Amino acid sequence: MHCPTAPLAPLSSHGFTGPEDRGHVALCGTAAGLFAIRRPGVTLAVWRRRLPAGIAGECARLGPGPDMAPDAAPDAPASRPSVRLVTTPDGVAADLAAALPSGWAGGPLIRDAVRLVHLYADIVGCPAVQLRLDSVAGGGCRFFHADHVGLRLLCTYRGAGTHWLPDDAVERAALGRGDNDAVLSDPRRIRKLGTGHVGLLKGEGWPGNRGRGLVHRSPPADPSGAPRLLLCLDHHDHDED
Repeated sequence: MHCPTAPLAPLSSHGFTGPEDRGHVALCGTAAGLFAIRRPGVTLAVWRRRLPAGIAGECARLGPGPDMAPDAAPDAPASRPSVRLVTTPDGVAADLAAALPSGWAGGPLIRDAVRLVHLYADIVGCPAVQLRLDSVAGGGCRFFHADHVGLRLLCTYRGAGTHWLPDDAVERAALGRGDNDAVLSDPRRIRKLGTGHVGLLKGEGWPGNRGRGLVHRSPPADPSGAPRLLLCLDHHDHDED
């Protein structure tokens, strides 16, 4: 597993404004604040933004949920986004338009995903990005774990956001056993990304971060059955976790 080798420009060249630091976590009010993830002690940077305009309406077609009228008919499952591709900042708009079902092309969700690919590639310094956009109806990765990647971007466009744990709340020796209670003794320490928030999670593969990967999991499935819509970005030299 390789990590980014492209040279990274100084933080000041990106208009870095300084996020609110809480130990290993940087909470940011702007996209530029996400560059804090490059600091050696930071394993999570979160851009706490509102869901961009128009995306909630697009996501309503995924199925019944609180943002959809009870008598509205959702699209057939085949029209739900399910995309896995390798792309570049220059090619992502065309790649997504070709990969997504008709009706999504040119909309606010694609425009936002394109923006996040550019931002992610700029932060990491990578020429190619592995992109996954999934409509997830189940519980996903329900066990707490740390990814074996360098740096991963997550953004939930619809549904509950990713759960994560502060470093001092984790029993790392228990990771990989499929036992959340052993990893976390106090459920009150669980933290959550909001819908629309952009999280950069530093994994075990980032240089100097072995044994410190950000511990997280997927949220529980929505009792109504409404699917989540999740964007995940990795740099292309990483295998999927």
